[in-house]
Amino acid sequence: MYPRLAKREGDVVQRGTVLFHDKKHPSIVVRSPVAGVLKEIRRGARRVITDVVVERSGDGEETFTSYTADQLGSMSAEDAVAAAMATGLFPAFRTRPLDRIPDPTEMPQSIFIAATESGPLQPGADVLLTADDQANLQAAVTLLKCVAPVHLTMGAGTNHPALQVTGATTHRFSGPHPSGDAGLQVNLVDPPRGQNRVWVIKAWDAALMGRALLEGRFPNERVYAAVGAGCAQPRFVKTLVGAPLKAIAGEAKVPSRWIRGSVLTGTAVDEGRWASFGTRAVHLLPSEVPRYILGWAMPSLGAWSFHRSFLRGFGGAPEGGVDLRPGTFGGERAIVPIGAYQKVVATPDILPDFLFKSILAGDLEEAITLGLLDITMEEAALCTYICPSKVEFDVILKKGLELYEQEA
Repeated sequence: MYPRLAKREGDVVQRGTVLFHDKKHPSIVVRSPVAGVLKEIRRGARRVITDVVVERSGDGEETFTSYTADQLGSMSAEDAVAAAMATGLFPAFRTRPLDRIPDPTEMPQSIFIAATESGPLQPGADVLLTADDQANLQAAVTLLKCVAPVHLTMGAGTNHPALQVTGATTHRFSGPHPSGDAGLQVNLVDPPRGQNRVWVIKAWDAALMGRALLEGRFPNERVYAAVGAGCAQPRFVKTLVGAPLKAIAGEAKVPSRWIRGSVLTGTAVDEGRWASFGTRAVHLLPSEVPRYILGWAMPSLGAWSFHRSFLRGFGGAPEGGVDLRPGTFGGERAIVPIGAYQKVVATPDILPDFLFKSILAGDLEEAITLGLLDITMEEAALCTYICPSKVEFDVILKKGLELYEQEA
């Protein structure tokens, strides 16, 4: 998204005031979560906007058009997309493939609402949805089915009252990560055909969109999880979207890397930044990595190895969990095809070893044939996690997708 500011520094804004919109598609807007003064606009390299800081004061509110359930169900596809964009929550959608904010002028093949989350220490529907969200989620489904067929995914055995909606095809998933990855679910249920796109949104974001459509006001409350071995007091915090990270997680008990989102695919940021729009966790990963003499030759009963390189690997993870830190314990080496990566890539017909080598070689045609547009970022991150060669597969995948966008 390339933002174009709608307000300047020093302007007074209300809750729900449009702060900026997309340059290419001005109807895609982002609204202020609070009333106050636009205190600062921060820019990075090439003057790219990185932060829009609003200092909260007052309780003023700006509203927009609200709808009844009957009105939502009788819209054309174009009107339904326009209503979704007006809520300020349209950037919660992502596309498969490429993981981009959708182009509102291109109607999707289908829309997935994912109520699953299997990532490490990531909050799911049991925390982020309440029984009162059933009407809100139903409103979102009613609107979105005017655009394309809607699929609702949830965990096996889940009976959350908020997920009891009509108008969507329900699919249930179980198993370890990446079973809860929405991109994988798209691959297994309705993969994009030809030049088509599939839109994906989390169920808790869809519920917020439905609430905004019914009430005509921007829903600014969010629940964030403060987690990780560096977090002094792991907890759930109900606050405002964009709240300071320290207000959510508190002070770190040891020097830590602050990550917005999952340790697999999240973003490492400075501790003085803010909770992001799309993620629901603040993960503190201790930055200090202890070294052990002859560590490779020790039984390491407290260590964890996917490849069972240590004795602990034969008995599973210890009861208290594993204190994982950002150490690689070795340098990067050549990719050795030992058949390990297929164990964490659940998308069918993917050969990760050859796919990533073709990306590194710049052979775009071969990479597409081997599944460049099919493998998900979560799967690539899991390959990084288990890689004995210390290769950053998710970084390689990003480069491959960027090359595809430039050339294709």
